[in-house]
Amino acid sequence: MQWIVACGLTLGLVGCGGHYPADPGDSLNRISGGTLRVGISHQPPWTDISSGETDPEGIEVQLIEDYAATINAEVEWQAGGEEELMTLLSGNELDLVIGGLTSQSPWSSDAGLTTSFAESIGVDGSTTQHVMAVQMGENAFMTSLERFLLDQNIEQQVPEEMRP
Repeated sequence: MQWIVACGLTLGLVGCGGHYPADPGDSLNRISGGTLRVGISHQPPWTDISSGETDPEGIEVQLIEDYAATINAEVEWQAGGEEELMTLLSGNELDLVIGGLTSQSPWSSDAGLTTSFAESIGVDGSTTQHVMAVQMGENAFMTSLERFLLDQNIEQQVPEEMRP
């Protein structure tokens, strides 16, 4: 009986030999050296798509462009409203959605929200935690992005009147 238990434990541990965190959709491997598909909604100063045909601007835009450079990826922007972008994200047509999303986002059941990377003060004086959205379960990609975001000095990029 002990032999059967030992064999079962051994087989179970062998099955745990994968890389963690993992990406069921292999996002990080596909994006690295390839294309990072980013959905963006208009939410200045975090994201600004008002310039029309030129590249988007804003704090989060610069962060994503800098992150993409660290994994040798090109950024492909898809502008739209949050609902449209979240639908594209859950349908595997986007890798990431940005646009001033907060930790109180109503999309938390539809997407994986990153750890808060910045704080701002709202017009009512409340403190807001800012996040980005990735596909559910793409943990290696999310971890890579979060590590990058947490290494940045983002508070210096937030306009002074919005700093806590």
